[in-house]
Amino acid sequence: MILGITGASGFIGQHVEKAAQKRGDTVIRFSRHPKKEEHFFSTSTAPRLNTCEGIVHLAGESIFGLWTPSKRRKILESRRQGTRRLVEGIANAPVRPQLLVCASAIGYYGDRGERELDESSSQGKGFLANVVHAWEQEALQAEHYGVRVVCLRFGLVLGNDGGFLKKAVPFFRRRLGTQLGSGTQWMSCIHVEDLTQMILWCLQEEKLRGIINAVMPTPITNKDFTKTLAQAVHRPAFLKVPACLLRFLLGDFSHLLLDSQRVLPKRAIEAGFQFQYSSVEEALIASR
Repeated sequence: MILGITGASGFIGQHVEKAAQKRGDTVIRFSRHPKKEEHFFSTSTAPRLNTCEGIVHLAGESIFGLWTPSKRRKILESRRQGTRRLVEGIANAPVRPQLLVCASAIGYYGDRGERELDESSSQGKGFLANVVHAWEQEALQAEHYGVRVVCLRFGLVLGNDGGFLKKAVPFFRRRLGTQLGSGTQWMSCIHVEDLTQMILWCLQEEKLRGIINAVMPTPITNKDFTKTLAQAVHRPAFLKVPACLLRFLLGDFSHLLLDSQRVLPKRAIEAGFQFQYSSVEEALIASR
């Protein structure tokens, strides 16, 4: 397959590119900033999209950092407008790709406490829920041009070479591992290798379309996640940061740390996807 990847220079994109090339795919890299990375191509370049049989869309502004008004605009517009431009490029391509796998996020569900959530669950409240809704709606427009679309709602992606663990593990190694708030909030995670394989699986399985939760089958509370990560690096983790302090210091960004999302990969399991890492403990051992 000739596969186009946006966001190919990112943590997940690098894994997808490597795995795709390993199985024999030809990869064309696309960038939101082609002038900064001249070996990439702009997503608005329809002739390059013309050569792609499939597209994996991963590009978007990082959600980490204080959510100032400017940051919020970048988070939203990089996804809404970026995806819109990509779909416009697909529409204008002389020969269109057959399928689009678009990154999305479990932020769609908002803060839902103890409730178990699957793909049929309703949209939650808050900034991220609204961003994800807008993002997915833009991606699904590609269906009007005969393109099969899959939106993968990513959970917290675990891997030792990027993402959350790359930032967190050094603190845990220094005995600064911290429980966030009450620790009762649910976290839904996935190992980067499973996410990579799920993306490639979606490209291959013609019956798959629409929304799929990209999370492992066993969510975990923040308290247990903190304990498990501390054990994985052989350090104690006694510190606790009160929720009120996180809200004061981080503002709305604290929702990313404190919201409870007990998400299940119902559609992936029903369709036969096999997880290599079905629990956070397995994922953290593999990532040490």
